[in-house]
Parts: sequence; C-alpha cells; structure tokens
Amino acid sequence: MPCSSFTSTISSDNNNNINKNNNENNNNNNNNNNNNNKKKNDGSSLLDFKLNEFTFLASLMPKKEIGVDRFLDSYPNYDGRGALIAIFDSGIDPAVDGLQVTSDGKPKILDVIDCTGSGDIDTSKIVKANADGCICGASGASLIINTSWKNPSGEWRVGYKLVYELFTEDLTSRLKKERKKKWDEKNQEEIARAVKQLADFDQQHVKVDDAKLKRVREDLQHRLDLLRRQSESYDDKGPIVDAVVWHDGEVWRVALDTQSLEDDSNCGMLANFVPLTNYRYT
Repeated sequence: MPCSSFTSTISSDNNNNINKNNNENNNNNNNNNNNNNKKKNDGSSLLDFKLNEFTFLASLMPKKEIGVDRFLDSYPNYDGRGALIAIFDSGIDPAVDGLQVTSDGKPKILDVIDCTGSGDIDTSKIVKANADGCICGASGASLIINTSWKNPSGEWRVGYKLVYELFTEDLTSRLKKERKKKWDEKNQEEIARAVKQLADFDQQHVKVDDAKLKRVREDLQHRLDLLRRQSESYDDKGPIVDAVVWHDGEVWRVALDTQSLEDDSNCGMLANFVPLTNYRYT
C-alpha cells in the first residue's frame, strides 16, 4: 500500500506538472497569437491606409501633436465659429478645397480684396461683338463670346493684364527660364529648317541668274538671318490675360481668356470660361 500510495503520488505530481506545462504552452501560444494578430492588424491598417488628397492635407496639420484633436473632442464648438478674421497675405487661392466652407457649412472666405493695386485692370474700352459673336480684346486678340452669357446692352468692356505683373520676382524668374528654354528649342528647329531649305535651294540652283529665283533665295536668306537675330534680341513680356467685363442686367460679370497660359491652344478660351464663381458672401 505504501508503494502504491507513493506511486500514485508521483503519478499525480507528474500529471500536475504536465498540465502546468500544457497551460504555460497554451498561454504562450495565446500570447503569440495575440502578438501575431496585433502585428497583422497593424499591418492591415497600414495596408488599408491610402494616401489621397484628403489624407495628405490632413497630415500637414499637426492636430494630434499639439492636442487640437483632444481639445475639439472636449469643446466641439470651439473651432472658430462666430469669429471674423482679416488676414493680410501676399496671395491666396480661394478655390482651394480647405477654404470653401466652415465646420457649420458657411462660406469660409467672405471677401478677397487686392489692396496693392497690382491686380487692377483698365476696362474703360468698350467694344461690341460682330456677326460671328467675336470681339477684339484689349490685347488685340480675337475673342469668342459665350452665347449663354446675358448682356442686354451688348457692350463689352475689355482690358488685359501681363501675368508677370501679378507674380512674385522668384516665380517670374523661374517661369522666364522655363519659357526661354521652350522658345529656344522651337527657334532652333526653325533655324535648322531654314538652313536646310537654303541648302536645298543652292543645291538645285548652282547659278541663279533669273530675277525671280534671286528673290526666292534672298527671302530664304533673310528668313534665316531673322531667326538668328531674334534669338539675340529675345525679350519675354510674359503671357497676357484678356479680361472682359459686362453687366447682365443684375450684376457685373467678368471672364478671363487665359489661352497664353496654356500649352494647348484650345484651352483657356474666353467662350469656355467656367464657372462664373463669386467668392464674396453677401
């Protein structure tokens, strides 16, 4: 009996140890599973994250770092509503998504005023459209009027603005370099074409005795000389924006022709100017 009892005790202890080890293994497995699940969840959250315009703009504002998110959770109405702020800045784009409406749905920008006078455009010149619906802009360009615009008087006030007068010195300098590079490339292509035309002419006509042929060769030579000279006298005044102002019977309207700013000549035309947005809240 004592032996039997002793054997039973050992067996019981062994079972307890085995159960204990099994429990520890189970706990370890559970911990590993939890860690793996956590890693998977963290990984999936990173995989699920998609960088778009909204998340990118949100990441630029350190709300969490400075505690703004916690403050707004405690005081949801303390977001600036009811406050009117005047900001003096070098420039603003009222069409940016983040500047459209406030948290309670009201227009965020009440008015945009140019206090410098640099954006003023003289529109005292009045013109009328011809039978084809075209007017002559202040820059001399022919502008097509949008047929959907209402103008009871038929009078169109025109003006123009050099874009460089609106830009900063740094921006103007950068744009001039970019435009000069493009212009040089096109001018070199024209010079190469003129050289080839002159060489082909000389190859075909070894002796030029006929007066008509002489004039043709002189014209080719003058064209080549002109292309080379204009490269030396290059002066970029910048793109020109034509402005058209009219009264639709209720309010004054303005539209801009920005073709000179576009790479595609079919873009920026006055007739396609949309929308007629009013950023002033009344």
